[in-house]
Formats: sequence, C-alpha cells, structure tokens
Amino acid sequence: MAKLELKGLKKKYPDFTLDLDLEVNEGEFLTIIGPSGSGKSTLLSLISGLEDPDEGQILVDGKDIVKVPVQKRGISMVFQDYALFPNMNVEKNIAYAMKIRKIRKKERKEDVNALLSFVNLPGYNKRKVTTLSGGESQRVALARALSSQPSILLLDEPLSALDAALRRRMRDEIRRIHDENPALTTIYVTHDREEAFSISDRIAVIRSGKIEMTGTPQAVYREPETLFTAYFTGEGTSLPGTMFNLDIEADTIFFRPEAVTVREGVFYGDSDAFLILENVEVSGAEYLGHCYMLGLQYDGHRILAQSGFYPKDKYITIYIRKTQLIFFKDGSIVK
Repeated sequence: MAKLELKGLKKKYPDFTLDLDLEVNEGEFLTIIGPSGSGKSTLLSLISGLEDPDEGQILVDGKDIVKVPVQKRGISMVFQDYALFPNMNVEKNIAYAMKIRKIRKKERKEDVNALLSFVNLPGYNKRKVTTLSGGESQRVALARALSSQPSILLLDEPLSALDAALRRRMRDEIRRIHDENPALTTIYVTHDREEAFSISDRIAVIRSGKIEMTGTPQAVYREPETLFTAYFTGEGTSLPGTMFNLDIEADTIFFRPEAVTVREGVFYGDSDAFLILENVEVSGAEYLGHCYMLGLQYDGHRILAQSGFYPKDKYITIYIRKTQLIFFKDGSIVK
C-alpha cells in the first residue's frame, strides 16, 4: 500500500493554475470530480510524472517523487482512450511493462494468464486489440496497468466512451479489482457524479484548479461545504436567506428535492419541523420511474421537489424539512 500526499502542488498555464493540497490514504479509493477544465487530468499527469509541477511536493509514503522518473514511481495509469498498442495483441500489451522489467518469458506468460483471469478475460491472449469491444479494451488496459504491480493506480475517465449499461458493469468491475488487490491505492477521475457516488470511499471536488471539498459520498451530498459542491453533486434548490424568519445568518438556503414533501389534502405532520409554502405553482414534471421530479414556482423562484405522484391541482402546498436545510453565506457553508 502507499499513502499519497500532495503539498503545495502548483502548475501554471497561461489561462489556468492548478494549486492544491491533497491526501490519499493507503488502500483508499478516491474519486476526483469536477467540471471540464477544472484540472482533473492535469492532476493525474503530475502524479504520474507525465508533467512536472512548478512548485510543491508529491509524497509517496513520505518520499518526494517529483524528480523520480515515470517508470520508477510505482504508479500506473489507465487513460481515457485506453492507449493500447494497436500493433500488439492482448498478451503483448499486458506483458509490455514486464518485458521492460526483464521478467523471464515463462513468468511473463504465467502473469499475463493470471491477470486476464483477474479481469475476467481468460483466453484472450492472442486477440488483436483492434477487435475488442469497449468493455474488453478497458479490461485489457486495466490488466496492463496492473502488470507492473503498482502501489498507486490512476484512472482518467476510463468509462466515458462506454454506453450507460456497460459503464455500470465496468465501474463495479473496477471496484472489485481494487478491493481484491489490497496493496492498491486508487485515484479515479470522472465528471459523472453517479459514478463517483457508487464507486468511491471518498470524493474530492475540484474547481478551477483548487479543491472545493473532500469527504465521503454521503458527506459531499448531504453536507456540502460550498454552494458549488452542493450543485455539482446533485439536484437542489437555493432560496434567499431573507425569505424566511430563521435564526441563522445566511444569504442562501439550499435543499435537495427529497427534502420536500408534497401532500394533497390535510397534512398531519409536525408543522414546526417544516418550512411551509402555500400557493406553489406546479410548472412541470419529469417522470423518473420511481418518482416524479416536480418543477415548481414560488415568488419568482424555481423549486425542485421529489414526489410519488403528480399533483392534480395547479397550486399546492409544500413542506420543506428544516433538518435538511443547508445554509450558505458568500458560497460557503454556515454551521
């Protein structure tokens, strides 16, 4: 296992600067999420050694590896396009790093067979990589990355080219590979929040080259530290803090759609536990299968509410749970 620490890491470009600190624990599966251009891929390139930082340290188990060559870092990377060698078959792709390390041919063959079984592709040794499906290519890329026995595995949006059903299966496969390889610390980059929630031990949200928040999937969803994190990690509504007489100094009140209760007829809940809004207009709805996502209008503000039914009335009363309100001032959480 390896612990990774980034201290004062900085990379400057003409129109962008990455400047952050980050810790990844031994054996952890950390996912980095953020919008396009936020610095996710740049960060992986710096960790792997494909780019050099302008300032800062990259520590693996306390040792600064900034000056260590790529091939000696004990770090492997799976690229977005997999970067398989088209002129080599599956076996030669996987064995490439072993050959560089001068591992004997017999041992290489045994290790390739073991890795192909590990990624559920036994017998694929002689297949041409140009004949592989997207999911098969991704597994071969994983096997090749693991062939050098890395202590840290980096994955740069490896599922972005796959369809939704295959992405779901492959992210489960990646998590299985991580869990069955206890010596592995994994850093996974994606812009897909559903992917991040389903696969991660911890999530780091990055914006404009800086870390907005790190925490468990539950924490970044339920207790976001910034308004940007709140919106980037899920649907939500923000209302002015002045709209309600609440004993807290905040300019924005944020809540998730599931914090809203929509009822027809008499409401028997504890009214003190809710913010109650009357004469809320139902302006639209999206059917999600397990529920409706209602688009509502109130006093010039749009509100999202999750409901088990589509209201028959144009104007309704909604109940927002006070315990699920999140308060922000100047974009940062108020606790």
